[in-house]
Amino acid sequence: MPAPRPSGHASDSREQRLAEPLILASVGKELGVELAPRSLRLEHGARVDVDGVAPDESVLVEVFAHQGRLRGGQFHKVARDALKLITLKRSRPAAQLVLAFGDPDAAAGVTGASWLAEALRAWGVAVLVAELDDALRAGLSAAQTRQVMVNPSSAGD
Repeated sequence: MPAPRPSGHASDSREQRLAEPLILASVGKELGVELAPRSLRLEHGARVDVDGVAPDESVLVEVFAHQGRLRGGQFHKVARDALKLITLKRSRPAAQLVLAFGDPDAAAGVTGASWLAEALRAWGVAVLVAELDDALRAGLSAAQTRQVMVNPSSAGD
């Protein structure tokens, strides 16, 4: 698959949006289940969007397309996604929980000795890494470079 062409705005996540369904399909194939994005309801009525849900809700997946080592905010996003899955499991106790990554270096941040890795193991959240072709990886990496945002300093500070 050719690398996606960048869009106009530097912070656009088009490449990630294109990669996420591929990661989800790879995980679905590995687990032998069809996965699709879906909104689910929590016990008290709140709605939550999940990147991948099996038709019978037996598998719940959150996808992270980031390439390379996780940094502060990315680590916290993965932690929030894990908390979402763990909360959903309260009303779906048989559900398999999965965090799906598009890069082994990104997944390494949540499978080693970090507190988040320990929490994922304690709560039974699996970490899977999908195989992506080199062109897609290159497109994702280029997008991440383009998306590096720095808050401008205010005049007079």
